[in-house]
Amino acid sequence: MQTRRVVLKSAAARTLLGGLAGCATWLDRSAQAMRSIRARPITISEAGFTLTHEDISAARQDSCVLGQSSSVAQSSSAKGCERIARQSGWRANDCRCVDFRYRSRRQFIGRGFAGCRRSYLAATGLWFDPPLSMRLRYVEELTLVLPAVRFNMASKYTGIRAGIIKVATTGKATPFQELVLKAAARASLATGVPVTTHTAASQRDGERGRPPFLSPKLEPSRVCIGHSDDTDDLSYLTALLRGYLIGLDHIPHSAIGLEDNASASPLLGIRSWQTRALLIKALIDQGYMKQILVSNDWLFGFSSYVTNIMDVMDRVNPDGMAFIH
Repeated sequence: MQTRRVVLKSAAARTLLGGLAGCATWLDRSAQAMRSIRARPITISEAGFTLTHEDISAARQDSCVLGQSSSVAQSSSAKGCERIARQSGWRANDCRCVDFRYRSRRQFIGRGFAGCRRSYLAATGLWFDPPLSMRLRYVEELTLVLPAVRFNMASKYTGIRAGIIKVATTGKATPFQELVLKAAARASLATGVPVTTHTAASQRDGERGRPPFLSPKLEPSRVCIGHSDDTDDLSYLTALLRGYLIGLDHIPHSAIGLEDNASASPLLGIRSWQTRALLIKALIDQGYMKQILVSNDWLFGFSSYVTNIMDVMDRVNPDGMAFIH
C-alpha cells in the first residue's frame, strides 16, 4: 500500500511544471518578479516548486491569545520554517502567504524571517472579521487601505511589501465582503499584485465571488480560488478553471482518526488526504495541470492550539513532514 508521502510526492511531481506555470501568471507584470519578505524580488526561474497558501504562526495573533511571548512565537515559527527548508527535497524557494495587515506583525515578520534561507511572500488584505474602521469605508478607500503593496507602507518598519492580496468569503458574501472583493480587484489592477481567496467550496463560493472581480475587469488568471479541494464537484471546479487558478491547498486537513476530539471535524473536515490527492489526479487527467496550485494551508511553527488539536496531530505525525513540501 502506498503511503501518504509517496502518493502526494508523485502528485506533486506531476504538478511541478503546472505549478510553475501557475505562479508565472502571478508575476508582478511591471517588475516581472514576486515580492518576498526579504525585499528581494524572486523571478519565476528562482521560485521553483512554490507552496502558494500557507500560514506562519508568528504572523498571526494566536500566540498573543495563548499567552505565548512574541519572542518565543517568532523563534518557534522561524525554526519550523527552517526545518522544512532543511528536510525538503526541493531545491527551490517556498513562498508562503503571511498575514501582513498590522504594523506589529510586519515588524515581527521582518525580524523573524529576514535571515531565512527560503523565500516567503507576505499577504495583505482582509479576512472574516474586519475592524469597525474598515467596515465604515467606501470601496475607493478600501482600495487604498488594502495593499501595503502600492505605496510600500511597510518599508518604514521592515523594508518589505506584500506580494499577494488575500480576501475571504464563506457562503453568500456580505455587502462589506463584496466591497472588499471589488477593492482587491482594483488594487490588483493598479499594482500588478495577484489575489488569492479563502472560500467554502462546498457552498460554491468561487461562483459567487466572480462578479465583484469581473466588474473592474480583473483578469481571472490573476486570481486563485482557494480551498477548492474541499469539494469533489467537478462541474463546479472545471467551470472555475475556465479562466481562474484554483487552490488545492487543504492537503493535510482531515479529522479522520481524531473522532475523540469534538473540535477536530469542524476545523479540519472529514475528507481524507487520499480523497484530496485523487482530486488532484482527476483534474490533471482532464488537462488542468497548469491551473492548479497545491499547498497545505498549515500553521508552520505553531506548537499549541486552544483545542489541543495540534498536540494530537503532532503525535500522529511526529516528524511534522506529512505534507507537500
